[in-house]
Amino acid sequence: MPVSELVLRGCSLFAGAPDDLVKQASEDMEIIHLKRREVLQPGGRRFKGLGLVVQGRMQSIEQTLDGREVALQTVDAGESFGQVVLLASLPIEMVWLATVPTAVAVLHHDKALALFASAPMGLLAARGLADQVSEFLGWQKVIAVTPISSRVCAWICWSAGAKDRLEVPKQAELAWRLNTTRESITRTFQRLQADGLLQRDESAWLILKRDALELLAMGENKGNE
Repeated sequence: MPVSELVLRGCSLFAGAPDDLVKQASEDMEIIHLKRREVLQPGGRRFKGLGLVVQGRMQSIEQTLDGREVALQTVDAGESFGQVVLLASLPIEMVWLATVPTAVAVLHHDKALALFASAPMGLLAARGLADQVSEFLGWQKVIAVTPISSRVCAWICWSAGAKDRLEVPKQAELAWRLNTTRESITRTFQRLQADGLLQRDESAWLILKRDALELLAMGENKGNE
């Protein structure tokens, strides 16, 4: 069954795409429903097409040398994935699984390549990948901060931007993103709350003392200023 063009327009990749390309993609795509922890490609095979998360959340996972499972990328509803494998000359091929019950619109390899061969979609893909690179570089700057408590503060300042309200992902997810443990994340947020820098607001945190957070975020560089 074709995917609705309205569904595609709800994805950032297709929001500004020409009508004829959206129409063609909608006819070529199919919807796949996944249960929690279900892999997109059975048998752990790498996904080599273009995917759009219609509902839910997808993660790319890989095994470290010591056998631990790590997440390389998280994609939420309205976002796309698969462009790296399609367009890179030496791509890191990824196994994708659903972290919650998820619906994914999938365009298979050859038709996805043909889609990106068009100049308008090629430019849109390039912009999307540039945004991903920018985000990854931001994470790298945060991860370079030590100690861990300062790293968490650096992430809060970076992620919140100019806002004073911050939606925080699950602590387990934030822990692997920041290369630490969930316990360290919990302790740091509790300490920041006790010191009056943050205040809990339902599922989010309110930033009460940004200057103090920014000072803590400097970590081991504080003494060099």
